[in-house]
Parts: sequence; C-alpha cells; structure tokens
Amino acid sequence: MIVCYTRSDMRVPRAILFDLDETLAESFRPPTHGILTRFVRILAHMPTAIITGGSFTRVEHDFLKSMSDNQDRSNLFIFTNSAAECHTFKDGFWQVEYAIDELSPAEKGQIIKAIEETIADMPEFAYARFWGERISDRGAQIAYTVVGLDAPQEEKMSWDPDHTKRLRFRDALAKKLPGFEILIGGASTIDVTRAGVDKSHGVQWLAKHLGISAQEMLYVGDALFPGGNDYVVMETGIQTRRVDGPHETAAIMDEIIAASAAKKN
Repeated sequence: MIVCYTRSDMRVPRAILFDLDETLAESFRPPTHGILTRFVRILAHMPTAIITGGSFTRVEHDFLKSMSDNQDRSNLFIFTNSAAECHTFKDGFWQVEYAIDELSPAEKGQIIKAIEETIADMPEFAYARFWGERISDRGAQIAYTVVGLDAPQEEKMSWDPDHTKRLRFRDALAKKLPGFEILIGGASTIDVTRAGVDKSHGVQWLAKHLGISAQEMLYVGDALFPGGNDYVVMETGIQTRRVDGPHETAAIMDEIIAASAAKKN
C-alpha cells in the first residue's frame, strides 16, 4: 500500500529518510544553513537518513562537513550509491554497515558501452554541451550525468527540468541492458545498478535495523515519479512526500519539528 502524508494528517514518523539532490540541497551543492539547522533538530528527535545515488565521499564533502564537530551522529544513517552502501558513525569514525559487491569489470564495460551507444543514437544527448566527467564509476553503480559533473548549476537545472529527455534515454538504454536497474535522479543524472540495488533496499534495511515497519517511516524526495530513483521506495509501503526543491523540504521539516514538539507536550 502506498501512503502519502498531507499537511492536514501529519503524524510523527519513527524515522525519516531524505533524498539529497534537489531535496536537501541543490544538485552538487551544500545545504543551506536553514536546511542544516532543521536537519539537526529532526536528528535529535528520531533516526534520520540521507539516501542518495552519490558516493559517500561526496555526501561527506557536500553535507556532513557542514555539521558541527560536536553534533551527535549516533542516529544518522548515510545510504550511498543508491543504497548499495550504508555508513554509520561509531567510536568517532564513519564505518560501513554494509556494502553490496561492486559491479564486475565486465558489467561495468557492458554498461558504459551501452550508455555510449545510446548517446550516439540520440542527437539531443550526442550534441549536448557538457563540463567535466559525464560517466562515473561508483563501484556498485555507473552514473551518467548528461551535462557533466562540473556543469554550471543553471545548466544542470535547465537541461531536463521535466525529466522527459532522461526518461526517453532510460527507455532506450533499458533495451540494451536487461537485468539492470536504470533510474533517473538529481537534475541531470541517470543511474545504472544491478537489478534490486536501489533505494528500496535501504528503506527495508533501515526498517529491519530499527525493528519497525516501513509504514512507520517517512521518505522525502523529488524523484517520486515513475522512472525516478525515489519512486522505487513506494513499493515498501513507506509514507512519502514529494518535493520540488529544498524550499519545499524546509516546509515539511517544519511540520515534522512542530508535530514532534506537540507530541512531547
């Protein structure tokens, strides 16, 4: 069963998971002070997770370094590479809770070849201007960032705002890569993993780890639409809120903080 929160029926979840790009922060940008302040307040109330298609190194650089050194991280879970890995903070260090095996060299070669062939077959991708690296090897995931990792923010945001270009690319790529998961996320990225390696795995793992049901947790993300890399979590029964950028996430955070305070009183 798929359940969505609305402002009128806000309940306090027992745990909350946030997507990163276009949810907690603009793609490949650190969070604003306002988002970070709200995040820390929620973390004090309940287990909180960041779940992203990006690497842990990137989350650490773009988000975690913005947190104060004395901030309690014992309730924080970082799921990276589309939940192929989970990291927690113990004894003063970030440690790996689990890590799904990397794609084999043969699998990586197959995926990269298929991406390059699909780019060549689709002029709007073949002739798209890009900055820096476009195809990234993230171990258990290959990511294709259409305009490149170093593209100006306005280029990332304006290239495919309604996701239609990447959904067409995903459909074409899927014909070349049966048995793989192909999802879109962020502002201009397409992620490829083995089938079953996606954010729903992170949701299920966290529910089991905490000893609660997925239905008692809340997921906040921007790509909660068919083909989006957040959409897969809905099959777990987790409650969801779709956002269109960090400003909408901030409003949901305020609801959670207010509901948590009311529950205490």
